[in-house]
Amino acid sequence: MSVPAFTALTTGVVALWLALYRLPFGDPARRRRTALWLAGWTRLRPEPAFAVFGTLVYLVLGGLALAVLLAATPLALRRVFALPAPRDALALLLAVLGTSSTTILCVSLLYRVHPRADVPGEIARIQWISAILALPRHSRWTVPAAAALFEEVLFRGAVLLGLGALGAGPAFALAFSTVLFAAGQVALVSTRTQAYVLGTSSLVLGTVGGLLTTATGGVLPALVLHMSFAGFYTNLGASPAAGARTAPGRLSL
Repeated sequence: MSVPAFTALTTGVVALWLALYRLPFGDPARRRRTALWLAGWTRLRPEPAFAVFGTLVYLVLGGLALAVLLAATPLALRRVFALPAPRDALALLLAVLGTSSTTILCVSLLYRVHPRADVPGEIARIQWISAILALPRHSRWTVPAAAALFEEVLFRGAVLLGLGALGAGPAFALAFSTVLFAAGQVALVSTRTQAYVLGTSSLVLGTVGGLLTTATGGVLPALVLHMSFAGFYTNLGASPAAGARTAPGRLSL
């Protein structure tokens, strides 16, 4: 398959995956009914039942998208999980520090323009984060960790490394996979503040994670970076200020 054909296929597959994940539950009343039905079937509370269900839907639909993309490239799955060299640990540490600092800078710029912006509250109202916060505290890390693992395999593995295997230049592969990843994150939010925070952080994360993947030949360092980010946003959404603002309707069912 040519690079332009794979680029078009990837864009269509990712757009279809996210549309099938989000659109059926875009109606709050439908989400509420689904959560109540899941609660009766699983004997869990509606909020955690819906959180687990939403994660499974995201991963199953995304798994189908991943299978399509991997089949379209000569990339072997074992290459995606290539082990980094010990010397790459320092690069990963610098990547985590640099990504965190850049993200904080972007949020600081938002506060400069809109001093009364409620970033923790906006983060807590993002649907996937509010669903995570409905889970028991000891389980909150598992959902973002699973999503981070899958997204790295897809965007930094199948897309970035797949484009490289098809002969695309590293700059194009990095730019395309990063923009596609950020666009997918923005597609799952509902306000301009959420879009700015998730969009800028996803661009930073995708760029640095893509550079790590290109340098090391596998997604494992980028996965560690992504998991640290997912944990950061979950903790930010769970901050007392955010919890006080969103407690009455945390899941937005």
